[in-house]
Amino acid sequence: MDDLAKILLTSSLTIFGAVLIFVVGQLLGKFVIEPVQDLKRLLGEIRFELIFHAQAIFTPAGDKASEDEAQKILRKAACTLRSRIEVIPCYHWWSIISHGFLPHKENALEASKLLMGLSNSVHQPNRSDKNVARVEKIDRLLNYESVEE
Repeated sequence: MDDLAKILLTSSLTIFGAVLIFVVGQLLGKFVIEPVQDLKRLLGEIRFELIFHAQAIFTPAGDKASEDEAQKILRKAACTLRSRIEVIPCYHWWSIISHGFLPHKENALEASKLLMGLSNSVHQPNRSDKNVARVEKIDRLLNYESVEE
């Protein structure tokens, strides 16, 4: 093989390798990294909503408007959590290798059920004890740090 052929072969393989790495990086970014960021943002929003709407979630003496708002937000959060998990390919595998950065799929789905239960219970007069237990379990399932009151 003469020198010109070696140069052309080397440059062609270098360009092909660079394009391949770029495409793989773009695919990982669009199909894994961005959905994971969206999920982490949602987990932060869920934590915020649980704290912000604590009065409507725990206290039977709240006003109906705040209870209605909390019910709507918690129901939407439960549904959005399920959808964000389904968007991430191989979510189960990513949650295992993330070592707590992402909640396990079973835990996130259970937390979604509990959020729906919270949503359904904000108008019940005897909700305090059940909802405290639900929120504590959600905190544990979604790997939230406990907040001192």
